[in-house]
Amino acid sequence: MRQKPALQTQKQLVDENAGLRARLDEAEDTLRAIRNGEVDALVVSGVDGERIFTLNGAERTYRMLIEEMNEGALTLAPDGVILYANRRLAGMLKTPLEKVIGSALHTWILPKHQRILRGLLQKGADKKSREELILTASDGTQVPVYLSVNHLSVDGTLEGFGLVVADLTEQKKRTEAVIAAEKLAREVLEERQRLAHDLHDAVNQTLFSASLIAEVLPRVWEKDPVEGRRSLADLSRLTRGALAEMRALLAELRPSAITDTDLGDLLHLLGNALSSRANLPVAVTAAQKITLPSEIQVAFYRICQEALSNITKHAKASRVEIDLKRDGAAVVLSIRDDGRGFDQEKRTARHRHYGLSVMRERAEAVGARLSVTSQPGHGTELSLSWTQAPPPSNPTSATASPSWEYPAALKP
Repeated sequence: MRQKPALQTQKQLVDENAGLRARLDEAEDTLRAIRNGEVDALVVSGVDGERIFTLNGAERTYRMLIEEMNEGALTLAPDGVILYANRRLAGMLKTPLEKVIGSALHTWILPKHQRILRGLLQKGADKKSREELILTASDGTQVPVYLSVNHLSVDGTLEGFGLVVADLTEQKKRTEAVIAAEKLAREVLEERQRLAHDLHDAVNQTLFSASLIAEVLPRVWEKDPVEGRRSLADLSRLTRGALAEMRALLAELRPSAITDTDLGDLLHLLGNALSSRANLPVAVTAAQKITLPSEIQVAFYRICQEALSNITKHAKASRVEIDLKRDGAAVVLSIRDDGRGFDQEKRTARHRHYGLSVMRERAEAVGARLSVTSQPGHGTELSLSWTQAPPPSNPTSATASPSWEYPAALKP
């Protein structure tokens, strides 16, 4: 009677041990599945019922990193099709993400830069595969980027490419702003030096001559009234010249005075200043009101200013003619003098101080054409012309992309 409970207790212990071992095996299998990423969620029973707990694997962190990074990221199939792209890349292309994925990468590259893409894809994984190129967004905006390419291989077989795209737009803007600021600083310095030179060589000398005439005028008038009247006329001419020079210089101190004023009026101002200063007749003809785009107008003004300065220094002319007109879509400025001229074929280095090279560079910088005709003893004629480019016939049409041929060595 007393051995039966002992036998039952032993059986219970065996069963309990077997149950515990089964539960342990189940727990170990569960832990293994969790470690291997085979479990997405757990269902836990409690007093409030069953609750589901999702598990976040390590790949979720990496995916968040790719999705939230400031650079564009994509994976590319060996045939050039985009298999994956993050939202940053879609933002650069101004295109919904679902339309970016599945498209061919080369269709987003500026046609003339597609050869750069080919070169990047052809390079081996151990070589530098980073270059600057330009993407074209869906609205036609060009986006400068720095493209980095890595080969994705499994067991030595190319499976595709991983690309990182860094937007260089802001960097380019900052660089351009610095360059523009440096250029402006140089131009301001050069302008100050030129104004100082003009004040010394033109206005200062004119006022000095006028002061000398004014000082001796009373004595000259007492001795010879006729000669006194001539001196008085010279004094009047010199003061008018100084006034015209000062008006021209003051106009140049206000940039808008040159860009917003009728070009013909500006040429009259330059002609009057030269005529009064050098006692040289200057005829200015401007048939109609002409105001050009800012850069073009400044170039016309400066080139005329330089040409008149050259005439004063070198031509020994007795008359100057300035003619401004429209010839169809072109605006043409002609400056002629009856001075000594020069032989264009025999022009040597000593003639370079005439400033022709400077005037040509200024004209070319704004897309204008400058020509000079001269013969010894027959004066010189300078002609400056600018034609406004016609608007594109169909500005909305996209530029056709050349046929894309995938690098042969990488074809699947």
